[in-house]
Amino acid sequence: MADRSILIIGAGLIGTSIGLALTDLGENVWLKDADPEALAVAVGRGAGKPATQMVADHDVMVVFVAVPPLKAAKVIVDSLRIYVNATISDVVSTKSKLIHDVDSLGGDLSRYVPGHPMAGRELSGPSAARADLFADRIWALTPTVSTQASRVELISALIAKLGSTVLVTTAREHDRAVALTSHTPQVVASLVAAGLSPLDDTGVSLSGQGLRDVTRLAASDSLLWSEILASNAGPVAESLTGLIGRLTTLRDALESDPPNQRALAESLQAGADGYARVPGKHGSASTRYAVVLVVVADQPGELGRLFADIGATGVNLEDVRIEHTQGRPTGLVELDIEPKSSELLSSSLRTQGWDVR
Repeated sequence: MADRSILIIGAGLIGTSIGLALTDLGENVWLKDADPEALAVAVGRGAGKPATQMVADHDVMVVFVAVPPLKAAKVIVDSLRIYVNATISDVVSTKSKLIHDVDSLGGDLSRYVPGHPMAGRELSGPSAARADLFADRIWALTPTVSTQASRVELISALIAKLGSTVLVTTAREHDRAVALTSHTPQVVASLVAAGLSPLDDTGVSLSGQGLRDVTRLAASDSLLWSEILASNAGPVAESLTGLIGRLTTLRDALESDPPNQRALAESLQAGADGYARVPGKHGSASTRYAVVLVVVADQPGELGRLFADIGATGVNLEDVRIEHTQGRPTGLVELDIEPKSSELLSSSLRTQGWDVR
């Protein structure tokens, strides 16, 4: 593929990340964006060359459309018309409505491979892009009945080079799944964060890592997310109806006199059961790890020193979280490890002078 061009339309977080990854692999990448400033940042970071310098449209083998949902259908149809030899794919997070719109506008569905990388960040724009954004992530493809098999194979091979795992499914199943796994969590995070408005600064300070974990997604681009939710309105509404039902059950248990603790426990246990189904490390089954807590000074080099000391023990670090201590220049680092290694790591770190809790 190195002698053919790959065009990315949209130099935001996802488009620029694709460009960085493909460029690192030696592919011939071109970039296009309606915002010259975003394009300049993406080009400056090495995600590709400006499409204005591209010599021949017919040399384009693949086009990735990475624009907001409301603009995607027209850009896809225009790309199918302009780049007559190319396979067109996209990264829009909902598929059914987009496929319908492309078809309605006269797009050639045989060369169109709808896609959605299950990767992203709460940050946006080309400056937040990363070449490893898609590593070990699912990248869903939802080909239509008209999509040529060779086109699906081409996009699948290219995605695999980015380190992603390709999952081929239908648009309907995809949209129903992401309504539950992606869109509803975004809504919940935003609404929980919105509920903080009655608290003053003192009230907000009475929060722990749980609040940060739940509300992290609330920092996402609200305009973009309003488009995503509107493009998947039916499945999201259905998911929220289920959520409202579960919330109502729990609220009623709290309002009973006395509170119905059995119903509360059943509601919370259902959540624990659901959490156990969330894929673990590298997509494997969810695993319970031992947690070793270490106090780390908030100063340069301390995390690096901690990780070096962990590496010297030979214990594999499964995951890491950091909770910053309020009012103190320290952080509490949570180290997830295999339970059998807990005592070895704790004693070794104490010997190295670390404050292990």
